[in-house]
Amino acid sequence: MSTQESIEKYRAQIQDKVAIVTGAASGLGKQLSKQLANLGAKVLLVDMSENVENVSNEINAKYDQHTSTWIVCNLINPPSIQIYFDRAISTFGHVDIVVNNAGIANSRSLFSQPDSQELDEILAINLRAPMEATRIAVRYFKAMGRPGVILNTASIGGLMPISLMESYGTTKAALIFFTTTCKGLAPLVRVNAVAPYFADTPLVENNRLVNSFPLVKQIGLMKPDKVVRVMLKAICDETLAGDTLMVAMGTHAQRVDFYQGLTLQVTSFIAGGTVNKYAVAASSFFMNTLNSIIGYLRRPLPHSKEY
Repeated sequence: MSTQESIEKYRAQIQDKVAIVTGAASGLGKQLSKQLANLGAKVLLVDMSENVENVSNEINAKYDQHTSTWIVCNLINPPSIQIYFDRAISTFGHVDIVVNNAGIANSRSLFSQPDSQELDEILAINLRAPMEATRIAVRYFKAMGRPGVILNTASIGGLMPISLMESYGTTKAALIFFTTTCKGLAPLVRVNAVAPYFADTPLVENNRLVNSFPLVKQIGLMKPDKVVRVMLKAICDETLAGDTLMVAMGTHAQRVDFYQGLTLQVTSFIAGGTVNKYAVAASSFFMNTLNSIIGYLRRPLPHSKEY
Protein backbone atom coordinates (compact mmCIF):
# COMPACT_ATOMS: atom_id res chain seq x y z
CA MET A 1 0.00 0.00 0.00
CA SER A 2 1.40 3.41 -0.99
CA THR A 3 1.71 6.31 1.44
CA GLN A 4 -1.25 8.09 -0.11
CA GLU A 5 -3.37 4.94 -0.08
CA SER A 6 -2.60 4.44 3.62
CA ILE A 7 -3.85 7.99 4.25
CA GLU A 8 -6.84 7.80 1.90
CA LYS A 9 -8.46 5.08 4.03
CA TYR A 10 -9.24 7.76 6.63
CA ARG A 11 -11.25 9.97 4.27
CA ALA A 12 -14.67 8.79 5.43
CA GLN A 13 -13.85 9.71 9.03
CA ILE A 14 -12.24 13.06 8.22
CA GLN A 15 -14.51 14.34 5.41
CA ASP A 16 -16.49 17.45 6.49
CA LYS A 17 -14.97 17.48 9.98
CA VAL A 18 -13.62 20.67 11.55
CA ALA A 19 -10.13 20.50 13.04
CA ILE A 20 -7.96 22.83 15.07
CA VAL A 21 -4.20 22.29 14.74
CA THR A 22 -1.69 24.20 16.86
CA GLY A 23 1.92 24.57 15.79
CA ALA A 24 0.61 24.59 12.22
CA ALA A 25 3.13 26.95 10.62
CA SER A 26 5.82 24.30 10.22
CA GLY A 27 6.85 20.72 10.88
CA LEU A 28 4.30 18.09 11.87
CA GLY A 29 1.50 20.61 12.38
CA LYS A 30 1.90 21.99 8.87
CA GLN A 31 1.96 18.54 7.25
CA LEU A 32 -0.98 17.27 9.29
CA SER A 33 -3.03 20.36 8.44
CA LYS A 34 -2.43 19.78 4.74
CA GLN A 35 -3.39 16.11 5.00
CA LEU A 36 -6.58 16.92 6.92
CA ALA A 37 -7.52 19.41 4.20
CA ASN A 38 -6.69 16.82 1.55
CA LEU A 39 -9.09 14.39 3.25
CA GLY A 40 -11.92 16.93 3.21
CA ALA A 41 -11.69 18.63 6.61
CA LYS A 42 -11.96 22.31 7.42
CA VAL A 43 -8.92 23.42 9.42
CA LEU A 44 -8.08 26.29 11.74
CA LEU A 45 -4.31 26.72 11.77
CA VAL A 46 -2.86 28.13 14.99
CA ASP A 47 0.71 29.30 15.52
CA MET A 48 2.75 32.07 17.11
CA SER A 49 4.53 32.56 13.78
CA GLU A 50 2.93 34.79 11.15
CA ASN A 51 3.98 32.19 8.57
CA VAL A 52 0.81 30.34 9.52
CA GLU A 53 -1.04 32.70 7.14
CA ASN A 54 1.11 31.48 4.24
CA VAL A 55 0.37 27.84 5.07
CA SER A 56 -3.36 28.57 5.17
CA ASN A 57 -3.11 30.38 1.82
CA GLU A 58 -1.33 27.34 0.31
CA ILE A 59 -4.12 25.06 1.48
CA ASN A 60 -6.88 27.33 0.21
CA ALA A 61 -5.18 27.78 -3.16
CA LYS A 62 -5.04 24.02 -3.63
CA TYR A 63 -8.53 23.14 -2.40
CA ASP A 64 -11.03 25.89 -1.67
CA GLN A 65 -10.91 29.39 -0.19
CA HIS A 66 -13.05 28.19 2.70
CA THR A 67 -10.99 25.08 3.52
CA SER A 68 -8.80 26.73 6.14
CA THR A 69 -8.29 29.86 8.16
CA TRP A 70 -5.58 30.93 10.56
CA ILE A 71 -4.87 32.81 13.76
CA VAL A 72 -1.63 33.97 15.36
CA CYS A 73 -1.60 33.06 19.05
CA ASN A 74 1.02 32.82 21.75
CA LEU A 75 0.02 29.80 23.83
CA ILE A 76 1.99 31.13 26.79
CA ASN A 77 -1.10 33.27 27.38
CA PRO A 78 -3.96 30.97 28.57
CA PRO A 79 -6.81 33.23 27.26
CA SER A 80 -5.51 32.74 23.71
CA ILE A 81 -6.73 29.13 23.77
CA GLN A 82 -10.37 30.07 24.24
CA ILE A 83 -9.91 32.76 21.59
CA TYR A 84 -8.80 30.33 18.88
CA PHE A 85 -11.44 27.80 19.89
CA ASP A 86 -14.12 30.47 19.51
CA ARG A 87 -12.62 31.46 16.15
CA ALA A 88 -13.01 27.92 14.84
CA ILE A 89 -16.67 27.81 15.88
CA SER A 90 -17.49 31.26 14.49
CA THR A 91 -15.80 30.40 11.17
CA PHE A 92 -16.84 26.79 10.62
CA GLY A 93 -19.85 26.35 12.93
CA HIS A 94 -18.48 23.63 15.18
CA VAL A 95 -15.36 21.67 16.16
CA ASP A 96 -14.72 17.92 15.83
CA ILE A 97 -10.94 17.47 16.19
CA VAL A 98 -8.43 19.30 18.37
CA VAL A 99 -4.73 18.65 17.79
CA ASN A 100 -2.43 19.98 20.52
CA ASN A 101 0.75 19.88 18.49
CA ALA A 102 2.61 23.09 19.37
CA GLY A 103 5.77 22.55 21.38
CA ILE A 104 9.20 23.94 22.13
CA ALA A 105 12.44 22.32 23.31
CA ASN A 106 14.96 23.64 25.79
CA SER A 107 18.04 25.23 24.22
CA ARG A 108 20.36 24.04 26.99
CA SER A 109 20.27 22.05 30.20
CA LEU A 110 17.95 23.34 32.91
CA PHE A 111 20.91 23.53 35.25
CA SER A 112 22.81 25.83 32.90
CA GLN A 113 20.04 28.42 32.78
CA PRO A 114 20.43 31.58 34.90
CA ASP A 115 16.69 31.95 35.58
CA SER A 116 13.35 30.18 35.12
CA GLN A 117 12.24 31.98 31.94
CA GLU A 118 12.81 29.09 29.53
CA LEU A 119 11.39 26.56 32.02
CA ASP A 120 8.25 28.67 32.41
CA GLU A 121 7.80 28.86 28.63
CA ILE A 122 8.28 25.11 28.12
CA LEU A 123 5.82 24.26 30.87
CA ALA A 124 3.27 26.74 29.50
CA ILE A 125 3.43 25.66 25.85
CA ASN A 126 4.17 21.93 26.14
CA LEU A 127 1.91 21.06 29.07
CA ARG A 128 -0.42 23.75 30.37
CA ALA A 129 -1.65 24.73 26.88
CA PRO A 130 -2.67 21.22 25.77
CA MET A 131 -4.28 20.55 29.15
CA GLU A 132 -6.26 23.80 28.94
CA ALA A 133 -7.22 23.13 25.32
CA THR A 134 -8.40 19.66 26.32
CA ARG A 135 -10.45 21.10 29.19
CA ILE A 136 -12.15 23.57 26.85
CA ALA A 137 -12.73 20.96 24.15
CA VAL A 138 -14.14 18.31 26.50
CA ARG A 139 -16.59 20.77 28.04
CA TYR A 140 -17.65 21.82 24.54
CA PHE A 141 -18.14 18.26 23.27
CA LYS A 142 -20.12 17.32 26.39
CA ALA A 143 -22.30 20.43 26.24
CA MET A 144 -23.08 19.84 22.57
CA GLY A 145 -23.45 16.06 22.94
CA ARG A 146 -21.07 15.92 20.01
CA PRO A 147 -18.39 13.21 19.59
CA GLY A 148 -14.90 14.66 19.49
CA VAL A 149 -11.27 13.67 19.26
CA ILE A 150 -8.26 15.30 20.89
CA LEU A 151 -4.71 14.44 19.87
CA ASN A 152 -1.64 15.41 21.88
CA THR A 153 1.82 15.44 20.31
CA ALA A 154 4.19 14.00 22.90
CA SER A 155 7.66 12.58 22.19
CA ILE A 156 9.83 9.54 22.67
CA GLY A 157 11.74 11.97 24.89
CA GLY A 158 8.87 11.65 27.35
CA LEU A 159 9.55 7.92 27.68
CA MET A 160 13.36 7.94 27.70
CA PRO A 161 15.05 10.17 30.30
CA ILE A 162 17.60 12.21 28.34
CA SER A 163 20.17 14.28 30.21
CA LEU A 164 20.35 17.92 29.08
CA MET A 165 16.69 17.81 28.00
CA GLU A 166 15.17 17.68 31.47
CA SER A 167 12.45 20.28 30.90
CA TYR A 168 11.30 19.07 27.48
CA GLY A 169 11.25 15.39 28.45
CA THR A 170 9.39 16.07 31.68
CA THR A 171 6.61 17.98 29.93
CA LYS A 172 6.22 15.25 27.32
CA ALA A 173 6.13 12.53 30.00
CA ALA A 174 3.46 14.50 31.82
CA LEU A 175 1.48 14.88 28.59
CA ILE A 176 1.51 11.11 28.10
CA PHE A 177 0.33 10.64 31.69
CA PHE A 178 -2.41 13.25 31.19
CA THR A 179 -3.58 11.52 28.01
CA THR A 180 -3.85 8.22 29.87
CA THR A 181 -6.03 9.82 32.58
CA CYS A 182 -8.50 10.87 29.85
CA LYS A 183 -9.38 7.29 28.90
CA GLY A 184 -12.67 7.42 30.81
CA LEU A 185 -13.99 10.24 28.58
CA ALA A 186 -14.60 7.73 25.77
CA PRO A 187 -16.68 6.98 23.82
CA LEU A 188 -18.00 10.56 23.51
CA VAL A 189 -14.52 12.08 23.61
CA ARG A 190 -11.38 10.18 22.68
CA VAL A 191 -8.06 11.64 23.79
CA ASN A 192 -4.89 10.06 22.36
CA ALA A 193 -1.25 10.97 21.91
CA VAL A 194 1.63 10.17 19.61
CA ALA A 195 5.18 9.84 20.92
CA PRO A 196 7.43 10.05 17.88
CA TYR A 197 11.14 9.47 17.72
CA PHE A 198 12.91 12.65 16.64
CA ALA A 199 11.58 13.70 13.23
CA ASP A 200 13.20 15.91 10.63
CA THR A 201 11.38 19.14 11.53
CA PRO A 202 12.59 22.68 12.30
CA LEU A 203 12.13 22.07 16.04
CA VAL A 204 14.58 19.18 15.94
CA GLU A 205 16.86 20.40 13.17
CA ASN A 206 17.61 23.65 15.00
CA ASN A 207 18.15 22.12 18.44
CA ARG A 208 21.76 21.27 19.22
CA LEU A 209 20.84 19.15 22.27
CA VAL A 210 18.70 16.77 20.20
CA ASN A 211 21.35 16.53 17.50
CA SER A 212 24.01 15.67 20.09
CA PHE A 213 21.96 12.71 21.40
CA PRO A 214 23.93 9.50 20.59
CA LEU A 215 20.92 7.67 19.13
CA VAL A 216 20.26 10.56 16.73
CA LYS A 217 23.90 10.47 15.62
CA GLN A 218 23.66 6.71 15.12
CA ILE A 219 20.40 6.36 13.15
CA GLY A 220 19.52 9.91 12.06
CA LEU A 221 16.10 11.55 12.00
CA MET A 222 12.71 10.17 10.99
CA LYS A 223 10.66 11.43 8.05
CA PRO A 224 7.70 13.55 9.23
CA ASP A 225 5.20 11.90 6.86
CA LYS A 226 5.31 8.67 8.86
CA VAL A 227 4.44 10.56 12.05
CA VAL A 228 1.53 12.24 10.27
CA ARG A 229 0.15 8.86 9.17
CA VAL A 230 0.18 7.67 12.78
CA MET A 231 -1.41 10.93 13.92
CA LEU A 232 -4.26 10.25 11.51
CA LYS A 233 -4.59 6.73 12.90
CA ALA A 234 -4.77 8.08 16.46
CA ILE A 235 -7.53 10.45 15.35
CA CYS A 236 -9.57 7.92 13.38
CA ASP A 237 -9.10 4.56 15.12
CA GLU A 238 -12.08 4.26 17.46
CA THR A 239 -10.43 1.44 19.41
CA LEU A 240 -7.90 3.95 20.75
CA ALA A 241 -8.82 6.05 23.79
CA GLY A 242 -6.38 7.33 26.39
CA ASP A 243 -3.64 5.69 24.33
CA THR A 244 -0.20 6.81 23.22
CA LEU A 245 1.37 5.47 20.03
CA MET A 246 5.17 5.33 19.80
CA VAL A 247 6.49 6.05 16.32
CA ALA A 248 9.98 5.27 15.04
CA MET A 249 11.77 4.58 11.78
CA GLY A 250 11.18 1.24 10.10
CA THR A 251 8.67 -0.10 12.61
CA HIS A 252 4.94 -0.20 13.10
CA ALA A 253 3.55 2.28 15.59
CA GLN A 254 3.32 0.64 19.00
CA ARG A 255 0.85 1.32 21.80
CA VAL A 256 2.50 2.36 25.07
CA ASP A 257 1.28 0.29 28.02
CA PHE A 258 3.61 1.92 30.51
CA TYR A 259 1.08 3.43 32.90
CA GLN A 260 -1.32 0.51 32.71
CA GLY A 261 1.41 -1.80 34.00
CA LEU A 262 2.59 0.68 36.61
CA THR A 263 -0.98 1.22 37.84
CA LEU A 264 -1.35 -2.51 38.46
CA GLN A 265 1.89 -2.58 40.43
CA VAL A 266 0.96 0.45 42.52
CA THR A 267 -2.51 -0.94 43.20
CA SER A 268 -0.97 -4.22 44.32
CA PHE A 269 1.46 -2.35 46.55
CA ILE A 270 -1.30 -0.30 48.17
CA ALA A 271 -3.43 -3.41 48.68
CA GLY A 272 -0.82 -5.28 50.65
CA GLY A 273 2.75 -5.06 49.37
CA THR A 274 5.70 -3.75 51.33
CA VAL A 275 7.92 -0.78 50.61
CA ASN A 276 10.97 -2.98 50.02
CA LYS A 277 9.15 -5.35 47.68
CA TYR A 278 7.70 -2.44 45.72
CA ALA A 279 11.05 -0.69 45.41
CA VAL A 280 12.58 -3.79 43.83
CA ALA A 281 9.58 -4.37 41.56
CA ALA A 282 9.41 -0.73 40.46
CA SER A 283 13.13 -0.62 39.70
CA SER A 284 12.83 -3.77 37.61
CA PHE A 285 9.72 -2.45 35.86
CA PHE A 286 11.33 0.86 34.87
CA MET A 287 14.48 -0.84 33.58
CA ASN A 288 12.46 -3.35 31.55
CA THR A 289 10.36 -0.53 30.09
CA LEU A 290 13.42 1.53 29.17
CA ASN A 291 15.12 -1.49 27.57
CA SER A 292 11.93 -2.22 25.63
CA ILE A 293 11.83 1.33 24.24
CA ILE A 294 15.51 1.26 23.26
CA GLY A 295 15.01 -2.08 21.54
CA TYR A 296 11.97 -0.72 19.71
CA LEU A 297 13.94 2.23 18.37
CA ARG A 298 16.81 0.04 17.20
CA ARG A 299 14.76 -2.50 15.25
CA PRO A 300 15.92 -3.04 11.67
CA LEU A 301 13.81 -1.71 8.86
CA PRO A 302 11.11 -4.30 7.96
CA HIS A 303 9.71 -4.96 4.51
CA SER A 304 6.14 -5.14 5.76
CA LYS A 305 3.68 -2.27 5.44
CA GLU A 306 3.52 0.48 8.02
CA TYR A 307 0.80 2.77 9.33
